[in-house]
Formats: sequence, structure tokens, C-alpha cells
Amino acid sequence: MAPLNENVKSQVSVKKKPLTTVRFFNRQDYYTVHGQDATFAAKDFYKTNHSIKIIGSDDDTLESLIFNKANFEAYIKQLLLVNHYRVEIFVNKGGKWALDYKGSPGNLSQFEDLLFGNVEQIEANIVIALKLSPDFRNNKIIGLGAVDTVENKFQLSEFTDDEYFSHTESIVIKISPKECILMGDSNNPDVEQLKKVVERCGVLVTMRKKSDFGIDTLIQDLNKLIMFEEGQQPNAHTLPQLQLEIASAAVAAVIKYLELSSDSDNLNQYSVDDLGYDKFVHLDSAGVQALNLFSNSGTMSKNDSILGIFNKCRSPHGQRLLTQWIRQPLRDLNKINERLDIVETLVTDTDIRQQLHDQHLRTIPDLQALMRKIQRKKANLQDCYRIYQAIQKLPDLVQTLSNSDDKTLNSVITTPLKELVNDMNKYQAMIEETIDLKLVERGEFLIQSGFDDELQEMRNQMDDYESKMESNLTKTSGALGISVKLDSNSQYGFFFKVLLKDAKTVSNNKSYEVLDTTKGGGMRFRSSKLTELNTDYQSIHKNYLEHQKSIVVEVIQTASSYSATILNLSRTLAQLDVLTSFSMLAASSLRPYVRPNLHPQGTGLLDLKQVRHPCVEVQDSVSYIPNDAYFNQGKCTFNVITGPNMGGKSTYIRSVAVAVFMAHMGSFVPCDAAEISVVDAILARVGANDSQIKGLSTFMVEMIETVSILKRATSESLVIIDELGRGTSTYEGCGIACAIAERLAVETKAFTLFATHFHELTKLHETIPTITNKHVSAVTTDDSLTLLYQVQPGSCDKSFGIHVAAMAKFPKNVIQNAAKKLALLESFQNNQILEDNQKEINEADKEKFLNECKRCAQECTSSEDELFNRIKKLRTEFL
Repeated sequence: MAPLNENVKSQVSVKKKPLTTVRFFNRQDYYTVHGQDATFAAKDFYKTNHSIKIIGSDDDTLESLIFNKANFEAYIKQLLLVNHYRVEIFVNKGGKWALDYKGSPGNLSQFEDLLFGNVEQIEANIVIALKLSPDFRNNKIIGLGAVDTVENKFQLSEFTDDEYFSHTESIVIKISPKECILMGDSNNPDVEQLKKVVERCGVLVTMRKKSDFGIDTLIQDLNKLIMFEEGQQPNAHTLPQLQLEIASAAVAAVIKYLELSSDSDNLNQYSVDDLGYDKFVHLDSAGVQALNLFSNSGTMSKNDSILGIFNKCRSPHGQRLLTQWIRQPLRDLNKINERLDIVETLVTDTDIRQQLHDQHLRTIPDLQALMRKIQRKKANLQDCYRIYQAIQKLPDLVQTLSNSDDKTLNSVITTPLKELVNDMNKYQAMIEETIDLKLVERGEFLIQSGFDDELQEMRNQMDDYESKMESNLTKTSGALGISVKLDSNSQYGFFFKVLLKDAKTVSNNKSYEVLDTTKGGGMRFRSSKLTELNTDYQSIHKNYLEHQKSIVVEVIQTASSYSATILNLSRTLAQLDVLTSFSMLAASSLRPYVRPNLHPQGTGLLDLKQVRHPCVEVQDSVSYIPNDAYFNQGKCTFNVITGPNMGGKSTYIRSVAVAVFMAHMGSFVPCDAAEISVVDAILARVGANDSQIKGLSTFMVEMIETVSILKRATSESLVIIDELGRGTSTYEGCGIACAIAERLAVETKAFTLFATHFHELTKLHETIPTITNKHVSAVTTDDSLTLLYQVQPGSCDKSFGIHVAAMAKFPKNVIQNAAKKLALLESFQNNQILEDNQKEINEADKEKFLNECKRCAQECTSSEDELFNRIKKLRTEFL
């Protein structure tokens, strides 16, 4: 342990750090955290403050928390993968603490063995950098550089954004990076606003100095990192993407942050692409939340989100691709129909679908993760064998696919798979020639002994020892008079094993050493002779492993030359896995999913028959009532939806948006029939949440999300708005709601579903012919409310809030007083007395007079006569 000197605080407080960074101190046998980190970690990991110790003395004290190595590794995983925090590890060098290594959600390279060493899959890992550079007109030009360290590719994009950075937000949602690099500039309010937008998307932001965005070494770095075609001279200058100067600076910042060029494993591994995210439907963070695309933290049911109900994938790479497709719904009609063709084939052909899902896809390992280990020289013979094993199973999968005569399935999946499997023939031959496949069955991965004389000699000796062990097994079984088996593992080597019912026979005999006893595995033990033979065997086995190392290195190097083929194979299988998942969802639903008929963007048609919400209909004890939705550009573009609370307004508008979203993913939709024009954006203003950390009220969040819709929506967008204007006074809220409705209906002409309790909006259809009124139906009696959840033509003049309050078991006197107050306010609003009393008042004072009348109505708690008397008194004051 590194000793603490008298000044504890100065020793552990190396320098200031962000609150989202946790600093560990390596004490060789354990780790410690101190100060704020100790308080945070105690609550976050141990869930108690009792583990905190106070070190130091007098006024020089500091909180300290100890982590043993197991807890340290577990907490590192939690911080990086769950909390999305940064970590720093310090070591003591000559009495001073120095940074040894660090990591962040986007920079996991120094923690890969700890995080993924025993996991047969990897997580998508993208880091982006954003550079803000105003042009001469003060437009906000954003340069974006993205680095995907799993797919090994750089992506660049440049675009002009508005003051709310709505386009940036949409791209961040689609990319879903683990971390974002921004240039620190405390004097630029736009940088702070950009930081807030990125953080709203749930991405950790790291500020870096201006020099990190310099491009002096970019070409040199790219020449090292990019995999150019064989025979092509490395020359990144020729890449068209580097014409984007601001985006190039952003890529340079990420390369420096991740230190890519200093890691030899990254050399000649990367490709460069355009982002091209204009080919996807626009989604912002509000839209992602409104459509419940991903599970909220703390939810347990997989049916709570679109990802949850779609995720029937059998492979890790399929699950990663599904998440990507959900974030990137397509606008290309041809690509959408290509997916739909394959899904339709799999839905129709039950045998192929079931064989893919139940047999073939579940046996495929994460080929991308295995290839990454091989490329980073962290693989072993078992990893190479697992790739071989997967290739061995693919001909049966291809044969299953060949039973379909669908041309799209054949061209997109079957034929590419056949070609890729053929390209792996030499790889399979290499594995069969180098690895001793007979030993694989018992978990040993050794080079065949025939490679050289020394290996052969050691193999002969091990075979001889195994023969002697078998003889000792026969002798032991006879001596004990019970059935005994010879087995081996990496922990004990060779041992005898008996069933639990025979364990007492062994334990009563002092001639044998009991190793362990387990309920499922029985008793493991050894005789003195077996112990001797096992020791000699393991010694030779160790020498064998040492001698084969150079051959193993050659095998892994040869395997790495197949990286392009294996990665293409992984991507094709992932695509098949996701499309099979789509077909499983459609085919397993109790109610029909149908193939949507999509029309080119600009056609202006949305017609859904009996649409359902896919998440709600699968909830327990739910009998879902489906409804229709119809929009036609120039005829009906705007629906005002009224009705009681809990009547299904929110579910209805979300169900329409989700169906449109699913169609753009290339999935069947939960309808009886669907005609859908391709949209450019799905925009939502649903729900009301404070953002206190950012200093935003419920109403401010509502207004920010709404102005984003007004700026982004076009006549080819789909908009859903729920309860707009409820965060301020009734009259202000109603005025805002009416103005926004008119803007969307008259100017924007976006297909819009507007759920509201402001019944004044139902009057808009009298002057705007494209507005249609709809309502959710309910049946009422004096003391009850029955919700029918049916969306019907026409408006509803009541919200039934008092009925809902009664259903919530409000006290009867509260309900009665609320009913009286409602009658009083409605009488005031409709009575001619206002018009009579404002006569003879100066025009300049009329508005003030009306506002005072409204205040009186809100304050009055007695009779209608008293209210009118107070209004008459006000009138005399204004005359």
C-alpha cells in the first residue's frame, strides 16, 4: 500500500475534475476513492454510507472508500457502461500520485479486457466530435466527425443548423454515440446551447481545447489508419470527404482523443464514409420518448418499448443492428420495400421462419466481436475455432433459405451468403489442418502434434499418461465397487467423479483426496496415483502450450486476413436476424399485422384501418379497441381530438405515429390495412416534464419542443401534439394552442393529430376546411363514466374531468363543490350579461374590464347572482 503522508488532501487531490469523473487510487491489493467520489460511490455502488472511512486528523481529514479488486471491476463496468461516467486510475510513483490510465463511455480501449474479456459480444461504440463555425452571415455551420470503433469507420458531415440545433439533435439521436467531443469556449453561448442539446439526448459531453481540433496531422493519421485497396498508395488527400474542412477538424479531434494512431492494432483497419443522414426520417429526442422507442430506466417489461417488442433477434450483432434501424427509419421507398418483401416471404413461409429463428440463427456467435479480438491480437485458438464452427453451420442455413423462390430474399441474403461461405473455404481447411479437432470435444485447443517432432514427442508422452490414468480408473472403480468416471477441467486437470449417491463410499475411504462436492456435479476426487500422473501430465501440457505459441500466432495472423469476409458475413447474418425478428412479431401477434402499402414522398396520403398500438395491445388485461385514421393532402390534414381524460386520446395519436414509424423501418404494421406516403419527419409534443437540472419549467420545455416542430415540420411530415398549452393560464394556453393549430393547418399543412381539452379549437373547422374534429366516446350517468375508447367523428364539448376525479375516489364534498364551480364558470362564459355590461365603456378599457370580470369569475365561490352583482359594480367603476 502506498503510504499516506500527513497532508492527505494534497496527496489525493491531483487536480480539479468534472463531477462525472470518478478517480481511483491503485493501492496494489485494493483501490480507494476519496472526497466527493467516496460519498458518491458509497451511495451509487454500496447503497450505504456506512462503508466510508475518515482518514487524516484534526482539520486535515478526507472521506475514503475502499474497493477490493472484484468490486473495483464491477463498479468500473457500472460507471462506464451504465452511468456513462469517466474514470481515472492513479498510481503512486516515487511518493507522488500520477495518472496511469483512463477511460470514458466512448474510449474503452484500456478497459476492453475488463469489460468484455469474458463476454462473447460487444457493444456498439461511436464517438463524435462537433465543431461550430459561423459563416460570414452568422449562420451556424456544424461540422460532425464520427468514429465507430466496432465497425472501424470514420463518418463526416457538414450542415447549417438553426438556433435550437434541431438538426444536430436529430443526427445525434440517429448515431447514438457514447460520447461527444466539443471545443471548449466559455465565451460562446452557442457552444453551451449545443452542449445542452447533446446532453438532452443522453450523451456524455467532453470539452477539449482548440488545438485538439487542428488538422495538421490529420492526413498523416488517416494514411496510417485507413485500409486502402491492395496496390493503392496511401493518400488521404484524395478522399472527397476531406473537402468538408469543419467536419475534418471534428474527425481530427476524435482521433486525438481516442489516440487511434498510437495503437498499432488500428493501422489499416478503417474506412471513410459520408454520414448521409438525410436519407432517414427525422426524429428528435421528444419524438423518441413519445413513441417509446426504447425502454425507460427502471421499467421491467420488454413490452414497454418498440425495441422490446421487436427484439426477437437471436444474435448479438442482430440486436445491435435492430437498435440502429430503430434510430434510422428509412425514407428510400425502394429500400423499405426491399425489407418488406423479405418480411412478407418469412411471414408467409412458416417453415423457413421457424427454422431460422429456432435452429440456425441462435447458433451463430458474435462474429464481429471474435474478429475484433483477432485484429487486436487478443484471440486464441478457441476464438478461431468458434468462427470455423459457425461457418460449418451456414450451409444448412443457406439450404433453408434456398427453399424460397423469392427474388429479393435470394439477391439480398441467400446469394451473398453462398459467396461468403465459399470465400471461407480456405479458412476452414486451415483450421482442420492446424487444430487437433479430436481434443476440442473435451475443451482442449491445441495445435496438431504432427507440425514438428517436439510436439509429436510431447503428444506421445501425454497419450501414455492418459492410458495410465485409464488403468488407474479401472483399478479405482473395482476397489470402490461403484461406477467411477475420469474427467478433466482447467482448474483441477484430471480427476475421478462419482454421483452424489456414491459420495459417502469415497469419503469413508482415506485412500482418496476429495476435491469438491456439488449438488449437480457429484463428487470429484483423486487417488495418490492419479495425483502423480496428473502432475506429470500437466507439466508436459504446459510445455506443449509454450512450444506451440509461434504456430498459434501464425494461425491468428492468417485468420485476420479474412476480416473483411467475416465482417460482411456478420452484417448479412445480422440483417437476416432482424428481418426474421420482424416476421416473428407479425406472425405471432394475436391480431393481424399487415404489409403497409407505401407511396412516394409527396403523395399526401395516410389511411390506416383499425390501427392498434403494438405495445399497449400486448399488456396484460388489456382489450384493445382499434380505430381508423385518415389524412389526404388538400382535403383533411389536421385532426382536433377531444374527449375525456383516460379516454384514449394519447394512445390513439401515438398508435398512428408508431404505425407510420414501423412502416418506415420496413416492418408490417398493426392494422387491418395501411396506405402510407413516405414522410420526412415524425414530430411529437407529448407529455409534460420539468427539466430542473437545466433550469427549464414544464411549460418552457413544452414551448421549446413546439417551436422545434414549427421550424422543422413540412407538408410531408407527421405531427402529434397532446395537451399543448396546459402549463400556463387557461386563456393564454388556449390562445397559444389555437395559433399553433392554425399555423400547422394553414401554412405548414403537415398531417397533424392534435389532442386537446380546449374545446374552442373545435371551432377552427368552420374557417379551415382541412381541419376535422374527432372525439373519443364515453357514456355518463349522474355518478359514473364509462370510457368506450372509440374515436368517432365530431367534437366533444366536455372533458369529464369531474367524473374522472370521482373515479379516483375524491371526497364527495370536493366533487360537489367542483360541479358548482364548473356550472358557475360556464354560466358566466355563456351569459349575455358580459355583452350588456361592457356597453358604454371606452374601447381602451374594454379589455381590462373583461380581464377583471374573468378574475371575479375565478374567485367567486358562491352563487351566480353574487357574480353578476360584482360585475355590475365593476362596470360602474369603469364608466
